[in-house]
Amino acid sequence: MTKIDKTDLDNIKILIKETKIGNISVIRIKKGTYEIEISSNTLIKTNQNIDKLEKQNKNKVHESKENIVNEDSVVKSPMVGVAYLSADPSSPPYVKVGQHVKAGDTLLLIEAMKTFNEVKAPKSGVIKKIIALNSQPVEYGDDLIIFE
Repeated sequence: MTKIDKTDLDNIKILIKETKIGNISVIRIKKGTYEIEISSNTLIKTNQNIDKLEKQNKNKVHESKENIVNEDSVVKSPMVGVAYLSADPSSPPYVKVGQHVKAGDTLLLIEAMKTFNEVKAPKSGVIKKIIALNSQPVEYGDDLIIFE
């Protein structure tokens, strides 16, 4: 039987927070034998509506209430794989929101084909938002981290 672990709980807390900020209507998490669904008050009737909302919300990731984030400030996934925010489950994350990083600092890992690949900071700056969720799949070009 698959159990919910601390990583799952952390990811659920992040998703609930994002639901309030990003107006996400439905979030589904499947792991082994369990499934979690988090939804807002918005009524959704079909999968097409879900896909449409996901696309709209992905476009809103770059927007804050006051301004639009510069594309140069977004770190994108260089490959398909699984994102890890720390070296192992007992280690602290590589970066936290508000932390100043230098160009070349490790931001996170992406596991692809049983190889861990470091994603490094392209420039110095302050971490504004961490979009990637720990132990979750990422696609090529997905937004991972936003710098200030």
